[in-house]
Amino acid sequence: MNRTAFTATLTGLALLAVLPARAEQFAVRIGSAFDGATPGLLATLKITEIDIFTLGGDHYLILDAPAAAYVEAYVQAIGRDAVELNALDADWTHPGVAEMPLDKRLRFLRKLSCDYCVT
Repeated sequence: MNRTAFTATLTGLALLAVLPARAEQFAVRIGSAFDGATPGLLATLKITEIDIFTLGGDHYLILDAPAAAYVEAYVQAIGRDAVELNALDADWTHPGVAEMPLDKRLRFLRKLSCDYCVT
């Protein structure tokens, strides 16, 4: 490996070490309205509540989480029944998406398998 390639590799590794890992975004449809979790729970689970809303009688939580298992722990901790778990195929906070009406934004949901969801 030449010196330039080695320096570029070290620079890339240094950037990876300081950049936080990107969480995934999830949408959970729950059975009843919810105002949000406590800051302690969110910090413990490394989850960010991006949005909480009701549309057409359905209640949704939009979350940033390290993985789907963290979302399951969150749902169990808040004592709500999950009806459906979805991944987001577009960044909910991106200006182009955030400006869309909620019903249009829901088109970016991709249903995931959910063993703890009630039907």
